[in-house]
Amino acid sequence: MAQNDFARFSRKVVQYFWDPLPKNEDSSPIWCLGRSYDSRYQEARQPKQLGTSPSANSDSSASQADSAVVTDSTPIKVEHEDDTNYEALAKSQADLSRSEEEELGWPPEFLDDLESRIWLTYRSNFAPIQRSPDPTANAGMSFATKLRNLGNQGGFASDTGWGCMIRSGQSLLANALSIQEFGRDWRKGEQPEAHRALLALFADIPKAPFSIHRFVEHGAQACGKHPGEWFGPSAAARCLKSLTDKHAHSPLRVYARPDDSDVYIDSLLATATQKSPTDDFQPTLIVLGVRLGIDRITPVYHAALKRALSMPQSVGIAGGRPSASHYFIGHQNDQFFYLDPHSTRLALSEKPTDEEVEACHTRRVRRLGLGEMDPSMLIGFLVRTREEFEEWRKEIEGGDGKQIVHVHEREPGSMAAGRNQGERPGAVDEVETWDETGDDC
Repeated sequence: MAQNDFARFSRKVVQYFWDPLPKNEDSSPIWCLGRSYDSRYQEARQPKQLGTSPSANSDSSASQADSAVVTDSTPIKVEHEDDTNYEALAKSQADLSRSEEEELGWPPEFLDDLESRIWLTYRSNFAPIQRSPDPTANAGMSFATKLRNLGNQGGFASDTGWGCMIRSGQSLLANALSIQEFGRDWRKGEQPEAHRALLALFADIPKAPFSIHRFVEHGAQACGKHPGEWFGPSAAARCLKSLTDKHAHSPLRVYARPDDSDVYIDSLLATATQKSPTDDFQPTLIVLGVRLGIDRITPVYHAALKRALSMPQSVGIAGGRPSASHYFIGHQNDQFFYLDPHSTRLALSEKPTDEEVEACHTRRVRRLGLGEMDPSMLIGFLVRTREEFEEWRKEIEGGDGKQIVHVHEREPGSMAAGRNQGERPGAVDEVETWDETGDDC
């Protein structure tokens, strides 16, 4: 028993120094998928005992696609007054009491909302995904993925190191389905059997409609992505649309623009009404693959990106760092909150157990500075009625900063030679590439 206690304590010490729980020290509103939570009451609190760390501004400085666990690689100086406060900070956030959570400054209502978002991560021990027979397939794999699967000729039984964009895309779709099926006010623990049935759609088995096997299969057929190769936002968008279209019982339609953020009303309405015998508007997930800069997000887009996550139709953003995707669900000022897929768990079964359901949720706050985000991402919105679409359109076209999404009445027909099909003339020229430092891009 003493040995187990020592091991548990050692893990807490490692977490305390290398993956510390972030504190809320900002009075700005906290946003989570269009919901705002008041942070102003924290102004009166004096955080005397918990110290500061580089992770106060960002908790993902060492995140990589080939890492099974996200950590912060910079040691921190710790200041604490007693062992009670030290132990509270060293726990995982899921284990903290409400009073201990409040010491970290996060509103309980926000943490309840965070915990109710569906979180899908790397998995292992699933039915193997066969390797591609293409002799060039290995060229697209990272060195760590090749090393991890060296000698494994039976295929990929884990997506660790290469599946983070797929998992982020799954999370975006799962939360869109959750909002559609249960409503935005649903909280973890409610409607347990319906919740379990929703998670089963993402089970790590070949026949599940949104399994990693299905993503990889479509990626190979339509996107030129071999098994074991990292997906980008464009491939994820194409998979989301195709797999949703194939799922006969899906309550959603998907309007996808994998390579730009131009929304054409005639095409969107055709998508939203395609399975309705009376041409009624069906709930539609809009997914837009965008690139908002070269190496980092150009500052002129910052305001519009924050506004996108503040809209009631938001279902989040899949993206993050080059080859290391996260699922972003909100922000506080310039800090973006995310769910991190870089933790490996056992495969999600067709009939998720209570333990498996718990593993799809977390109260652990993670955040990344807007200036550290990769400019390539997949942005999602859920519009359930024609009225919601008009409200979304009005809001997306207003506000400060340079627009990210452009809405047009009709989609152009044939494009000039050399352009991607469906790309609006002049769209590339509108992308801003300068930054506030004045450096060349």
